[in-house]
Amino acid sequence: MTTVTSTQIWVKQDKIDSTQVVDKTMSTNDLAEDEVLLKTDSFGFSANNITYAALGFTMGYWGFFPADEGYGIVPVWGFATVVASNHADIKAGEKVFGYLPMASHWVIKAGKVAPHGFSDIHENRKSISPVYDQYLRCAVDPGYDESREAWQLNFRPLYMTSFVLDDFVDEFSKGESLLLSSASSKTALGTAQLLKDQKVHRHANYQVIGLTSASNVDMVKASGCYDHVFSYDDVETLSKDQQYWLLDFAANGALITSLGDALGDKLSKVTLIGATDWKAEQKPNKKALDAEIFFAPARVKQRQQEWGHEAFLAKYAKAWKGFAGKVQDTFFEQEHTGSQQIVALYSDTLNGTADTKALNVVRFE
Repeated sequence: MTTVTSTQIWVKQDKIDSTQVVDKTMSTNDLAEDEVLLKTDSFGFSANNITYAALGFTMGYWGFFPADEGYGIVPVWGFATVVASNHADIKAGEKVFGYLPMASHWVIKAGKVAPHGFSDIHENRKSISPVYDQYLRCAVDPGYDESREAWQLNFRPLYMTSFVLDDFVDEFSKGESLLLSSASSKTALGTAQLLKDQKVHRHANYQVIGLTSASNVDMVKASGCYDHVFSYDDVETLSKDQQYWLLDFAANGALITSLGDALGDKLSKVTLIGATDWKAEQKPNKKALDAEIFFAPARVKQRQQEWGHEAFLAKYAKAWKGFAGKVQDTFFEQEHTGSQQIVALYSDTLNGTADTKALNVVRFE
């Protein structure tokens, strides 16, 4: 018998700046049929995880990893090792990458087992998309590179959104220039890089324009992912000679209103993607803006069905490696170990004081 202590970071669902550290005892003797005990090795953390908390109710993110009533566990993307398995096709010691709770250990129920990975089909996991339930086996994952784990932790899941968002824009674009709010966020950077780099291939002449706070302008310019970068204070200077499509990662209604005032009917389309500015007093009014919500897992599922799972992963891995090589000098790795440092990182990211250039590598021990 093996007994482990699962250290978990719980967040108050209606007050996401309130956290508590909870320890739960788990025993391998308690594993039911097909259940697998995972140990979190490391995970990434960025503004994207704040989006999970901020949209926990509206988008269903609190349903993945249940805690006591009134509390939730923020999802993260990370590497885990199988500590014990009660599934015949999953062995202890196997390393996987996927959607994990902010917890040192967690029990899943394995299903849909395939050479590339498996899914969590546990009845307690109230998932909003099967894409979030998949665990990739690192030993056969074409996108895994042991020497670049920090990049995979912090960018790969976000770049998946970038990858399918770029594909979405390509399908529905009418030649508008693209405005990306929260341009320093990792998902926005990845999207911008794809949009910019594929213009020649697409025979397109749109501009990829980043919108960010004044303090981040230099960093966003240095990334090389955008054609132009403007601070939020300078949106009035945007050219009125073209149509724009706003890809909004911030969920700041006042910002969108100011863009609408500045651009008038030149702002022809708004797509809502994230909520990095969770403190914004005014949220976007989807109906008034005639905006659409982009839900990346639905697009991933669509393309996996159309292209096939292996072909999808291969295309993604190729795009991902190109991006990682392009921006490697923009970011640096930063370690955070232990529950106290994890809570501190969560708070700093929530308050907007965390370094946006950091590739956070987070461990419980």
